[in-house]
Amino acid sequence: MWADWYGFKMESYDAIKENIPLVYNAGACAIVHSDDPNYIQRLNQEAAKALADGVRAGIPNLSEAVAWEWLSRNPAKALGILSRTGTLTPGKMADVVLWNGDPFSDYTRPQRVWIDGALMYDANDPKRRPISDFELGQPGEGDSK
Repeated sequence: MWADWYGFKMESYDAIKENIPLVYNAGACAIVHSDDPNYIQRLNQEAAKALADGVRAGIPNLSEAVAWEWLSRNPAKALGILSRTGTLTPGKMADVVLWNGDPFSDYTRPQRVWIDGALMYDANDPKRRPISDFELGQPGEGDSK
């Protein structure tokens, strides 16, 4: 489900901003979703919006832990692979992000990312992060000036 998108295509015309928390409250498997290549990278922020909408609507028992399940546990459950992934449990497969702040904040950025157990991104290690357009053409370590 989308957090707060509506009117951009037929199935979203009658969107309800509190839909994800309402589905959770009804006992169903609520999942934050996007099919947009940009928003898929920010599902944590989409979950935060849905959580905030649910809290404002007075839906009981909402928490950041519940919202995180909308991103991790519930998608794995819906796909029938919860026994293998979806939670940080010994023996399960997991890609892990270490955030530099609250993962539900717009201002938080990934600090480190592990994929299949290997450190693939480190914000403080230039060898483990993409080069920004602002850094292109700038001399780095070992480059001649």
